[in-house]
Amino acid sequence: MSSGKQMIALAIIGGVFIALLVAGIAGNVVRGNYLAFPIALLVLAFAVSVIWVSIWFNQRRVQNMFQQATPDRLIEHYHSSLLRAQARRIPNADAATADLAALAATVYGQYDRAREELAKANWDAAAPMYRARRLDVLALMALLEDRDGAAAVGLASEARALEAAPTPLRDAVLIAAGEGDAESLKRAQKVAGRVGALAAVSAWALSLYSARNGQSEGAERYQKLANRAAPHFSAAKA
Repeated sequence: MSSGKQMIALAIIGGVFIALLVAGIAGNVVRGNYLAFPIALLVLAFAVSVIWVSIWFNQRRVQNMFQQATPDRLIEHYHSSLLRAQARRIPNADAATADLAALAATVYGQYDRAREELAKANWDAAAPMYRARRLDVLALMALLEDRDGAAAVGLASEARALEAAPTPLRDAVLIAAGEGDAESLKRAQKVAGRVGALAAVSAWALSLYSARNGQSEGAERYQKLANRAAPHFSAAKA
């Protein structure tokens, strides 16, 4: 499971727990048991702390993986997640893993390896959303490996036809290719400054956008954000 999905899962679990806790507090207050209120607050504070620490730890783990000189640890991590997902019979697990592993390899400039990772999934059986994510990765590869903006935009358009909702990677590709709009810029700015592949690619795309528009300070700032998010991102070093 990706870090974003893990954070969403934790948020959902936390939300359900809080809802149950509030319902319990309300029931005790109705019955006149006011002692339950401070106890519930302590339990709530503890639960929030656990969730926050879990999210922080996961972000640090991802950040540490991106400090490595190769994407080996990242890809191994995704492959391990695939085995767990397959054991739980989670649909599209192979496609999700192939997408994440290929993106990691692409960020490190290992394009042949990225294609090998994509080839491991059964894309014919994958849901449209995951087929779109594959096209997003191929679009980024077209930009980074072939320097072919037209091909990248074409692949991004194909991806949009499969999945209308924008994705951070697609936004970054379009911005880098000079086809981003105001909304994609806003979304990319929210992603840049985090850690990981999507943050690095978003910051890199925004640095290109800033440079094209004569915003040298902005270009330098986003370049630093890209380097911080993924120090071995091949494009951010160029």
